[in-house]
Amino acid sequence: MDRDLVLLSLMRKFEEEGIECANALPLSSKTSFKIGGPADLAVFPKDEGELEYIMAYLGDREMPYIVIGNGSNILFDDAGYRGCVIFTERMNKVTVDGNRITAGAGASFTALAVTAKNASLTGLEFAYGIPGSVGGAVVMNAGAYGGEVAQALESCTLYDAEKCEVRILTKDEMELSYRHSIFSENKKYICISATFTLKEGKKDEIDAVMRDLMQRRISKQPLEYPSAGSVFKRPAPDLFVGKMIEESGLKGYTIGGAQVSEKHAGFIINVGGATAKDVLDLVGHIQGVIRQNYGVEIECEIRRAGTGE
Repeated sequence: MDRDLVLLSLMRKFEEEGIECANALPLSSKTSFKIGGPADLAVFPKDEGELEYIMAYLGDREMPYIVIGNGSNILFDDAGYRGCVIFTERMNKVTVDGNRITAGAGASFTALAVTAKNASLTGLEFAYGIPGSVGGAVVMNAGAYGGEVAQALESCTLYDAEKCEVRILTKDEMELSYRHSIFSENKKYICISATFTLKEGKKDEIDAVMRDLMQRRISKQPLEYPSAGSVFKRPAPDLFVGKMIEESGLKGYTIGGAQVSEKHAGFIINVGGATAKDVLDLVGHIQGVIRQNYGVEIECEIRRAGTGE
């Protein structure tokens, strides 16, 4: 069947089921980098049931898809995405049960930290200010300022698109390490929700830590510009990529509309009209300079999404 007809039939079916969707959605409007062409089809499931329904129909029609949360750690191609982009942002329910918090994949990671604070629970202060979703944070074992998801995660509920079933994995089964989880090798896994186990604390003390971390972010990171956060993974615990980039004289280095931040060399920012090609060319240039200067290979941690990957 013609691809356009398949997309049209999918959209009509989803609309009949009350699932929000759109065609030709500019992905630049849904990502923190403000880069990316249109998605053939964008869908916004509001719960696990709608997600399973969407996945069943996409699988039957062999339609390429990608799942994203807040779009804070992704770079879409300038040509857009030839397939279906599933946004989990409406799967954002958060519940508190004693010292346990369960959050939908689309919930804001920062908002989760606020919920924990309001419940006088400590252990997620590091999450305050991280712009991604809970799902994205779990998938990459996100962390900052000495904290990471692995320290608080109890379990994760996921959808296995290959077996068409929902599974619950404990933290020990998640294969969590630096910027890595079981999702890194299993592209057919989709995070639905996560449960965190925290400790009782004092609300005012938790709030003070969160305010301090936010002030440190504001003072050190280029939050006033579109970006996808820190660009590169540390190649070793004692090697800080931002420092190596700065020492290499690359602060402010610009290709097109993409620039190495003068505020924090570990960030690439969109100073206006940046394309995906600009960013990728700049990433490649930085990698080449660091390789030449330090003999070190640095890996980009920003997720790249092409036309139908």
